[in-house]
Amino acid sequence: MTDDHINGTLRLLLIAGIDTTWSAIGSCLWHLAQHADDRRRLTAEQGLMNSGVEEFLRAYAPVTMAREVVKETQIAGCTFKPGQMVLLSFPSANRDPAMFPDADRVILDRAQNRHAAFGLGIHRCVGSNLARMEIRVALTEWLARFPEFRLDPDARMTWSRGTVRGPRELPLLLGA
Repeated sequence: MTDDHINGTLRLLLIAGIDTTWSAIGSCLWHLAQHADDRRRLTAEQGLMNSGVEEFLRAYAPVTMAREVVKETQIAGCTFKPGQMVLLSFPSANRDPAMFPDADRVILDRAQNRHAAFGLGIHRCVGSNLARMEIRVALTEWLARFPEFRLDPDARMTWSRGTVRGPRELPLLLGA
């Protein structure tokens, strides 16, 4: 590999997980601020954290990715030609009712959860296990310190725009 390739890869590894991971954590907190039953259950049942994190990743996948078509392909009667760009909406794929019963509901102990939040195949996120751990630790520590919180109804909440989605401002009220 050339020095440029190595430097580019290292830069990508350093920054790729920052915005995506904090966006995922923010989405988890946004959900928990609005769903007291899920928040209380996750706080009381620590063994639920792993499946809860997977469900949050499914329901609020932070990334949408584009790929370049390399050979002519036809999907559902639509032809894609080499050089065209295709948008892969992981959040949309994770809401497919054929794959996920009650796809629009967050089910913390969902048994079958083969979500696409980290991409698929050879392009699967190399940092997926690190991201899972960071989200799990962040939620565990947050809930240990702030078991009761909710959205501030008088404050403005904003979401990011673009290929990474998640809260950019998440005004919370701490306590009951």
